[in-house]
Amino acid sequence: MSTPQQPPAGWYPDPMAPGILRFWDGTAWTAHTSAPTPAAQPAAATPAAPPTRPEPRKSPGVDTNTVWIWLIVLLPLASSLLALLVPWRSMLFFMHGWQFNTYTQPDHMPDLRLFMQPFDIFFSPWWWAITLFGFAIYGFSVWFAYLDQRELHSRGIDRPFPWPWMFLSIVYPIGRIVVAIRRTGTGWAPLWGLIAAQVVGIIVGVVVSAQITLATLQFLSTIARYGGYSG
Repeated sequence: MSTPQQPPAGWYPDPMAPGILRFWDGTAWTAHTSAPTPAAQPAAATPAAPPTRPEPRKSPGVDTNTVWIWLIVLLPLASSLLALLVPWRSMLFFMHGWQFNTYTQPDHMPDLRLFMQPFDIFFSPWWWAITLFGFAIYGFSVWFAYLDQRELHSRGIDRPFPWPWMFLSIVYPIGRIVVAIRRTGTGWAPLWGLIAAQVVGIIVGVVVSAQITLATLQFLSTIARYGGYSG
């Protein structure tokens, strides 16, 4: 019977201590050990550039004029026009017959209604109508922005402007219109509508401010005369 052939002498992985080399003399393991030679380290790799997000796909000629963007643009116009119906001058309008010198007369107590009248505007149905209408416009505009973004997706617009920006009011329509124009080359009409609505809002603000200013000047003029009218 032939004897199994032994491996030649040399360094081999130690069967009892993984990761260590032990010398085999051809017939038996010796006491000589050695750490394995580390493999050549690869050259330092050049850091890979961070992956860049691909440019959004353009869709030339796609119609981006949804009904939702027009509602977002034009609803504030209705609120501005409604503000013209509020009797702003009544904030500083006092009842005829108020005599300022009654304060100096111990026998005459001023009517408390004189103090409350400047606040009558806050009980006006027009005041509450415009206030509630403003909150309603804000809430519906957020919903319309969501529907608008969904509609643009369905029309094939890649990555339209995010609808949550509507919580910051005018930020959404501006960003949405700019992105739509970049993607498709169309959609200028809502931009002109937005500009027109803002101009009307500024004009209404000037008119309201003028009314309050005139009422203030009249009030100060009445105080300057100090004595009022006896009614």
